[in-house]
Amino acid sequence: MANHMQIVVPEGQEYWIELAKHFEQVASAQQQQQYNSSSGMSFTTGLLLGQLSVVLLVIVCFKYLLLEDVRYGRKPRSFSNRGVSIPAPPTKPSLPSTTTILNKTSYDIYDHTPESLDWMTVLMAQAIAQYRDDSKVNNRLIKALAEALNGGVRPDWVGHIRVTELNLGEDFPVLSRARIRPADQPAGSVRAEIDIDFNDQIMLGIETSVLINWPRPRIAALPVSLVLSVVKFQATITMQFNTIDGQQHISISTLPDFDLEFGVQSLLGARTKLEDVPKVTDLITSKLRGFFIDKCVYPNGRDIAMPTFWAKRDIYAKSQSSNNIGKQQ
Repeated sequence: MANHMQIVVPEGQEYWIELAKHFEQVASAQQQQQYNSSSGMSFTTGLLLGQLSVVLLVIVCFKYLLLEDVRYGRKPRSFSNRGVSIPAPPTKPSLPSTTTILNKTSYDIYDHTPESLDWMTVLMAQAIAQYRDDSKVNNRLIKALAEALNGGVRPDWVGHIRVTELNLGEDFPVLSRARIRPADQPAGSVRAEIDIDFNDQIMLGIETSVLINWPRPRIAALPVSLVLSVVKFQATITMQFNTIDGQQHISISTLPDFDLEFGVQSLLGARTKLEDVPKVTDLITSKLRGFFIDKCVYPNGRDIAMPTFWAKRDIYAKSQSSNNIGKQQ
């Protein structure tokens, strides 16, 4: 505390004594006010300096502990060992085995009851109905077949082929008894087997001519009119995943115990016409059946590449790698 100001007055003068006390109180109040003002300023200054030092400390810790200098590249990081081992990612991911998949999906390939595919039959019927309707617009399917039949695969002894009739039928195939069974190859793999039953009449009518090229080219021609139809198809369709050239494919084929029936109507000749010649019917039927066996019956079949989500990314990565190699050279 500051020392009080002492004022000396002559004795016996009360007025001057009271006046001296008043001045003494005023001086003491001013000193106390100056002290409080200086104390408040000191507290505010200290508070601001403390907050500023904390902010600077947080910034320094954030910069040197969490951030990195981009001029020196990215440094490899590793997780601290906290009792949990984190394996390094494999260079080539491995697919789970067939046994693992069957166990996790609770499917017993020997005791599981075949499943009905009524829902798939209905969906496929709707798709087929839409395709049938679309094919009638501007005779687009007839034109496409004519272009395909008159393409480069047509032999030189066959004249121009004209499509005269096309009927895709009115009924729909029925799918049933879907089941998973062991596949013949590769070992340990499985395949899906689905029974299909189709009774309808898919009809294709064509007109052409058989050219006689001896003793000189096109010396004569034999007019031919054919109407080919598929009236019955009963078989077991198999679907299996296979890896071909490093890419997943789904292989679709038909088991050998199939039933495929054709109908053939033929008309040969110009002036004198021969109708439904048995030899012609047998020849065409055997050729169509042989073509189906060679292309669709197990172990033959159709391999369809499965779409991948990384195709564009892999192509881009290969192009970038080739560009970098070219720049280095």
